[in-house]
Amino acid sequence: MNRLILLASVLVAPLALAQGMLIPTDTSMGPLGIKYQRVSAEIVDGAAVTKVEQVFVNSSSRQLEAHYVFPLPKGAALQDFYLWINGKKTRGEVLEKQKATEIYEGIVRRLQDPGLLEYVDTDAFRARVFPVPANGEQKIELTFSQVLDFNAGLYQYHYPLGASSRGAPRLTVKQDFVFSANIKSKVPLRSIYSPTHKLGVSRKGENDAITGLEMGAGADISKDLDLFYTVSDKAVGLTFMSHRPDPEQPGFFMALISPRAELKADEVLAKRITFVIDTSGSMMGDRMKLARDTLKYCVQKLNARDEFNVVRFSTDVEALFEKPQLASEANVKKAVEFVSGMEAIGGTAIDEAMTRALKDGANRGDRPHMVMFITDGHPTVGETDENAIAKDARAANTGSRVFTFGVGDDLNARLLDRIADEGQGTSDFAKDGRDFELKVGGFYDKVANPVLSDLALDLSAFGAYDVYPKRLGDLFKGAQLVVMGRYRTPKDGTVVLTGNFNGKKQVFEYRGDATKESKQYDFVPRLWAIRKVGYLLEEIRLRGERAELKEEVVALGKKYGIVTPYTSYLVVEDTPLPVAQNQNRPPPPPRPDPWVFRGAEEKSAPKGSASGFSLGGSGGLAQPSAPSTKPADKSPAPVTAAEAPSDDFDSAFGRGARGPAKEEAMKKADGKDGIAVSRALKKMKEQDEAERVSDPVRTASGRTFMYRNGGWIDSEAVNGTSKSLKVKYLSDAYFAILKARPDLKAALALSDRLVIVVGKDKSIIIEPTAGETKADAVTAFLK
Repeated sequence: MNRLILLASVLVAPLALAQGMLIPTDTSMGPLGIKYQRVSAEIVDGAAVTKVEQVFVNSSSRQLEAHYVFPLPKGAALQDFYLWINGKKTRGEVLEKQKATEIYEGIVRRLQDPGLLEYVDTDAFRARVFPVPANGEQKIELTFSQVLDFNAGLYQYHYPLGASSRGAPRLTVKQDFVFSANIKSKVPLRSIYSPTHKLGVSRKGENDAITGLEMGAGADISKDLDLFYTVSDKAVGLTFMSHRPDPEQPGFFMALISPRAELKADEVLAKRITFVIDTSGSMMGDRMKLARDTLKYCVQKLNARDEFNVVRFSTDVEALFEKPQLASEANVKKAVEFVSGMEAIGGTAIDEAMTRALKDGANRGDRPHMVMFITDGHPTVGETDENAIAKDARAANTGSRVFTFGVGDDLNARLLDRIADEGQGTSDFAKDGRDFELKVGGFYDKVANPVLSDLALDLSAFGAYDVYPKRLGDLFKGAQLVVMGRYRTPKDGTVVLTGNFNGKKQVFEYRGDATKESKQYDFVPRLWAIRKVGYLLEEIRLRGERAELKEEVVALGKKYGIVTPYTSYLVVEDTPLPVAQNQNRPPPPPRPDPWVFRGAEEKSAPKGSASGFSLGGSGGLAQPSAPSTKPADKSPAPVTAAEAPSDDFDSAFGRGARGPAKEEAMKKADGKDGIAVSRALKKMKEQDEAERVSDPVRTASGRTFMYRNGGWIDSEAVNGTSKSLKVKYLSDAYFAILKARPDLKAALALSDRLVIVVGKDKSIIIEPTAGETKADAVTAFLK
């Protein structure tokens, strides 16, 4: 007999949660694995309708009875719920209510999985499903509607996927995970941003956009998906987001800046651009053909009001025009013919070519001048000293922005980085073939239509400091600027954005609310710290190491768990950390360390049994009296193939070594090693997406945690606290923490072994072997 019983409840929920689980009633089994999950959201003026389709796999040889558990967002209404029983689509009915807290506390106790605490205090329902076919699949489909949170032009949509720290919902999908959101708004859309995932965005005008991603087989679906989008009637939209969890400390902010999606021809700034291409002998063959084709593409995409020039260099330097000319049809034709006749022969006169290109920046009037400089080699003709070339470029630059592109591996990456940095531009590096076309052509598409030049952001009303990027540069059609920093003055103030358009100063004013303590946007502090470390490391690399810069890198690396040449993912403290050993649960394996060369000595992450960390002291976890009996497959998830680092990190660096080998990486200028360092620094400087959660450093509840010998340590507890309270995992006192401090839910979901700071010089220590503590004692300790 087919049976379906659906239980639902409505509780207060601060956050939208939506990861469903199918849990067998047989207590010897864990949640069923996921074959695929497909989520589509239709968002119209802040009202969202989300459809979820999941297929679970029963790999056992027997028919199962199971419970499907799904937490709805606060205030959401379930519209449809279907499941397939014996191949027949069956509609569910609401028959009974039960408190969601009871549902999830029961599941946490049964599965001994703290990650499921993410579900507590949600609007949850539960369905009893029978039969789930042996060696078969169970398909479930539901639709719910909700009104998104809205504040000062900013909408937030949240779809959590990291519902369990060790259970089935953290497994990789066997087929795919697909997310899409179709956004429509009467007020024009501006920024569309995700701090958690790289979402593709396709705009269909000012008021419509589609955003989403598709992850294939083996993809890790363990990181919550957050989507922010902004609306504004202004030509340039700006949204100010503040995070200040401690009213006694400076706060953090993020600003999203984006122009209108649709622009008329006279709303695009006329620009001047000089294309510089290396035609030395090393460019011979396919590399030269690709360079010619890409350069012709760029020239033919120029706007009619633009001015341009083309400079080629090898042993000599030759410019198409004596000075930049309008991009008329005749001049573009001349340029195409000039480029078509280029041949690869001779040496590499980088110094002379750069100074010639910068000469085009003189007498440009109101036009911004950009230099696109493409080379594949070291300087071999004329001036060849790196410092002298950088000095000559600096002297010749009268306000031009320099963008450098290195092709292949045999080049001086540090020189190109330095020229771009001092020219207020960026550097990038491409492999041969398709990568070259995508990098160079894609860059030109991005900068083809400037909207404002010489942007400046005035945040003096908030006492802003440590703002990154340090120079905003220009704003382009279809682009989005993400600015992060700190602020000292909490107030409701005005953010002022200025820029130039054809010689006229444009001023835009926006409201910024930083009036109160705010725990929203807790992803901002670590992203800000990563960016700052990137700028500090680049300063060290380009201009030499100084003690105060190194000390600041080390301090930020330790506080926020950032890998640098001077720290590692498993940060080694001056004194042992108070973490108990757990020999049956190895730490998550670290990703390859981006500051260690291939061939350097490799050391794996320290295991608890060999770490030598002591467990004593009032702030420490007690040594377990016996090894944990939890199955090994409930250890933190390993790094999967889908999580493997990109070639940017993999190309020259190894795994696990540290110290001198890592610091040596900063000195590398040439070849693959120099390029890898450059890419790592660029990624840090532009960081706007949270890192993968599989590293032995994680952020939760606005805090940074580090993995130590089977447990997670709050980075604020590394030096210990004067007061601490030990609480047994899954005891009544444990759940009392959650009730008294719901803001710690994400932190408690990390592990059954945890040290977390809960107040000034106070910490709570969670472990399975702690003695019984009364719930009232926890409540009193937290006050």
